[in-house]
Amino acid sequence: MDHQPLVSLITVNYNGRAFLHGLLESLQACRYPHLEIILVDNASADDSVAFVRSHYPQVQIVENAQNYRFARGNNIGMARARGSIVGLINNDVVVDPDFLQPIVAAFAADAELGAVQPKVLDLQRPGYLEYAGACGGFLDRLGYPFLRGRLFDRVEPDLGQYDTPLQVFWGSGAALFLRKQALEQVGGLDEAFELHMEEIDLCWRLHLAGWRIAVLPESRIWHYGGGTLAQHHPQKFYWNFRNNLFLLIKNLSANRLWRVLPLRIVLDGLALLNELVRGKWRHAGFIARAYLWLLAHLPLLMARRAANRPWIARGAARTEALLYPGSIVWEYFLRGRRRFADLKYSQAFTRRLAYGRHLSPTQMEGVEQPYGTETV
Repeated sequence: MDHQPLVSLITVNYNGRAFLHGLLESLQACRYPHLEIILVDNASADDSVAFVRSHYPQVQIVENAQNYRFARGNNIGMARARGSIVGLINNDVVVDPDFLQPIVAAFAADAELGAVQPKVLDLQRPGYLEYAGACGGFLDRLGYPFLRGRLFDRVEPDLGQYDTPLQVFWGSGAALFLRKQALEQVGGLDEAFELHMEEIDLCWRLHLAGWRIAVLPESRIWHYGGGTLAQHHPQKFYWNFRNNLFLLIKNLSANRLWRVLPLRIVLDGLALLNELVRGKWRHAGFIARAYLWLLAHLPLLMARRAANRPWIARGAARTEALLYPGSIVWEYFLRGRRRFADLKYSQAFTRRLAYGRHLSPTQMEGVEQPYGTETV
């Protein structure tokens, strides 16, 4: 890779005029010299496009005729990107002026690195990690996503406790940087996800294809969060429950899927009952709607899994060794463990995923795989 390759930054925008000034001003102050910025506007009703065209003429603007949401919007932007590194960055982000240098250096040093996430800090709550990204993402043995720095709704302050680079299962779509070669191999974001967890699906496919993903806390960005859909909005229940199961059905090996899926259905049922008992009818309704969508789209789910089967056969054992071996639900709700560092297996888990100072990854050969051989 060129020492200073072109980096293409793509931001998808829908009525985000209030956030664009902060993002684009911070990108203008970025000290990395080879940068192109692509704004994909999803038919905003505000003056986002006119504002960017007037104040930031260097930004390439793609105007969509309708709201294609996060996945398709980014795919449209990625098709226009010329850089060998492609960055997906939310419109409600502010970046450190030197955030790109460590990322570019990482890709140059490790030919098998497919994606990188910076440390994501909270723009609204100084001194805290941010809900959507924190210091890199994982899945537990039942497929629940969590972050190094955020378990469920509990977000930790940033005390430098997670400042070591680490291999991760997934990087946050708030700021996710991809090697274009890897992206071309596995394809872009799955547009059937529409909104939420499509970046986890992309990262999963990268792992299956043999690429590595890392978080580099030396690189920092700040995320406002909820710029498009607020964190506690009831509709977020729909996307999270729907897409989490979609993710597992599409990507898990057959042995693990048939062990995990019945448990997840039971736990999701308990979550629905809990919302009803608490009087949160809309939240419960969105969980039910998620399952109705999954049932109505079983042919789509099976088609996606069938298309993915060769990749699962090739990379499931290595990829599923990256799953956290415990249950986040059990540890958080029943054992009261609210910090990533307090999780039962966190120290051993992070030791085996350590990423070297000079970006030389710890080899995964010999990593214990506690669940045995998986089949497709």
